[in-house]
Amino acid sequence: MGRPYTGADTVYQCPRLELAMLRKSGYFTKGAIVSGTYSWSNGDTIGITTVWNKDDLYMELDYTRTDLSTGEKEKIVQRFDMVTRPSNLGKGSIMYFRCPVSNRLCRNLYRAYHSKTFRSRWGFSYRLYYPSQTCGKLMRWDEVHWGAERKLDRLHLKRKTSNYRGIQTKRSKRKERLFEVLERSDEIRWSGMFWPKRLFGALQEMRNP
Repeated sequence: MGRPYTGADTVYQCPRLELAMLRKSGYFTKGAIVSGTYSWSNGDTIGITTVWNKDDLYMELDYTRTDLSTGEKEKIVQRFDMVTRPSNLGKGSIMYFRCPVSNRLCRNLYRAYHSKTFRSRWGFSYRLYYPSQTCGKLMRWDEVHWGAERKLDRLHLKRKTSNYRGIQTKRSKRKERLFEVLERSDEIRWSGMFWPKRLFGALQEMRNP
């Protein structure tokens, strides 16, 4: 059987903000102030404002948090000063959030463990896990399979170009690797070698009465 639930949060279980997603949605437009809202399936909604001009580059979050024990509502305003670093390809720059707790640069922010504010994975007192790190042996390869599917879904939303000037693109190579992961994980998760011993033994007895 899998491990009993310990109350650990995962990166996909809590409200999450991805810098790549925000930029694709039109936030962080150079020379402009962009405002909007973002919602999650659990009903949480936040206001987002990004500013990028000659003197400033930052994001401000504006939302209301409800205390689970008292029911009181609290207005939260949180600002993130953005940091840019030269790309390792030698062209352009890469943008990052600076975590207000750990001071580390990151590309994703989370609000986990009932925290008031958004932070990086390293900004919580407890570890923020990936789903595959919290599941038992029986579900481990399911999580690997679903994770590869999520990554492929994101890649399918991007340009479909597989070759550039006759050379296979990095995105195309990554898709090939993910399809290999899907194939391997699908084969393993349906094989008996990773089932609990009692379940596998019962199946063997049914096959060989």
